[in-house]
Amino acid sequence: MGDVLRSTIEQLSIVLCLALIFYFGSGRKKKGFFPWLGLYFPKNKEWIGNSILVLAVSTLVMAGPLLLFQYFGYNISAMFYDEAISGRGLGINIVVIILLKALIQTALSEELFFRGLIGKEIAGKFGYLAGNITQAVIFGLPHGLPLMIVYKEYSFGITLILTAGIVGYFQFWLNEKKADGSLLPSIIIHSIVNIVSFITKALG
Repeated sequence: MGDVLRSTIEQLSIVLCLALIFYFGSGRKKKGFFPWLGLYFPKNKEWIGNSILVLAVSTLVMAGPLLLFQYFGYNISAMFYDEAISGRGLGINIVVIILLKALIQTALSEELFFRGLIGKEIAGKFGYLAGNITQAVIFGLPHGLPLMIVYKEYSFGITLILTAGIVGYFQFWLNEKKADGSLLPSIIIHSIVNIVSFITKALG
């Protein structure tokens, strides 16, 4: 658990430091740091129903191809093996590790970096569409490139890049168009998806 806690703190710290650098260098300091980054509660309630819709679409987009590849003989469990979680059950220590990894190391850190820092910065300079497409592409790459490099599974890796990119695109749309620019909806969705994924690994 110590290694996971340490890596979680390190990853979140790096993201926040990068965000601070961009914040003070952007010249857009009319807002406070956290509102600028998107850490606030949406003013309207429209985001709630849309979040459920995006969660459902994200689940189908991500799970569908995985099930299809598994049907055709791909060893999905081996390619997504996590030494800290996979096959270890749901003891107290594992539950804490899952929450650390799902809520902070991945959901919070990644949403701050991709949807918050990259997406908002580029959208602010070049427009919403440029920001959304850029963050979606950059978000998709680390989901598939490791599988292409380590396992030489190019079709699988490209599929994951595309599906993760699509999910990232919808999440940025949700935040910016339906939630007043708040990152809360995508953080919640990302957390739910990760928790389910990690629990599946732990019980696998």
